[in-house]
Amino acid sequence: MSDRQIEIAIVGGGIVGLACAYALVVQGRKVTLFDPAPGRGASFGNAGGITPGWVAPLAMPATIRALPGMLFDPLSPIAIRPAYLPHLLPWIARFVLNALPHRVEACSKALAALTLGACETWSAFAKSAGVDRFFRKQGILYVYASERSRRAAEPAHALRRKRGVAADPVEAAWLSSFAPMLSPEFRYGIYSPDAGHVVDPGGLCDGLMQAFDAAGGTVVREAVLDLAADADAVHLRTKSGGFHAGQLVLAAGAHSKAFAAKLGARVPLDVERGYHAVLPDPGIDLPAQMIDGEGKYALTSMTMGLRLAGTVEFAGLDAPPDYSRSAMLVRAAQRLLPGLRTGGATEWMGPRPSLPDGLPVIGPAPASPRAILAFGHAHLGVTLAAKTAAIVADLVAGRSPGIDLLPYSPTRF
Repeated sequence: MSDRQIEIAIVGGGIVGLACAYALVVQGRKVTLFDPAPGRGASFGNAGGITPGWVAPLAMPATIRALPGMLFDPLSPIAIRPAYLPHLLPWIARFVLNALPHRVEACSKALAALTLGACETWSAFAKSAGVDRFFRKQGILYVYASERSRRAAEPAHALRRKRGVAADPVEAAWLSSFAPMLSPEFRYGIYSPDAGHVVDPGGLCDGLMQAFDAAGGTVVREAVLDLAADADAVHLRTKSGGFHAGQLVLAAGAHSKAFAAKLGARVPLDVERGYHAVLPDPGIDLPAQMIDGEGKYALTSMTMGLRLAGTVEFAGLDAPPDYSRSAMLVRAAQRLLPGLRTGGATEWMGPRPSLPDGLPVIGPAPASPRAILAFGHAHLGVTLAAKTAAIVADLVAGRSPGIDLLPYSPTRF
């Protein structure tokens, strides 16, 4: 069978790839999306947050100070499997350098340029795609049991305020009124009213797939095995044959590194494995998404129950899951929410694509202007999907995206 000619190929069907695919097809482009299981990777099991306040990068001095202790505790919020540590050392070195004050400031500004206005960007995009039913804008509440943990988090909250994000301190009386299900042990809080969340991340992905299909998009439910670019096209190969694409968007998340290298971008992408537990009958409906400042994880009321999601584990793509991390989330939530019902909990693990400066890669591939890179969103896949899709649509069309893409360049490393 001869290779097939297509106009635009999207490699990757997570929330970023799906959003890019929809944004392009509604502009009249003929788009083919490649993914063996669209919407069932990290985008399926995340915490669902749309967080304009994610302007404090993970690489901060407080994280670096805590890192040595975390490395030797397999159930800490950040864990590294010992066998994976030698492979990760170059990534860690870059991560530490990005915690220097001037880099924290630069990365914070670059994050703010993408995240601020995320809820508004999603609102228009979701209405266009018919998926606005999945969104709630109830803010985000950070809660702490001790003055020490609240103080430790203050540099991140100060960065949020510096970037113009509301991050209002609240005390015990406010917490007991707003969230009476909280344990009185948690006496301190920070409330950011401008955040939102998704009540079914997998359902959102399915909704975008349906909108893409209805607009005339094509889905190839196969993995891309290889790709290459030349002056005339980008060439893809799957198990069923080859494709020649006039343009390509690489949005394969944690699986992007090898493909990006073939397009001239050698990026230090690694995998943060995130875990969740879903409690189908929690007996509690949260008034906002919450972040437990003691356990460093998110709690989100969703259509399938209460989702507890978070933690960072470095172990590569292929290591088996360690579901004791999901069980850890349940135990932490029982401390936070004394009335919580935990029966019937389900567990999940998925890989986040992570770069040591906490910024995604967005921009043309060094080896070919026919290829656009859009991956490495780490904890911000849901938050930034609609924004990234708008940028990618502009780049594909040869328009200025109205934002300086230098901080997200694939050649910045």
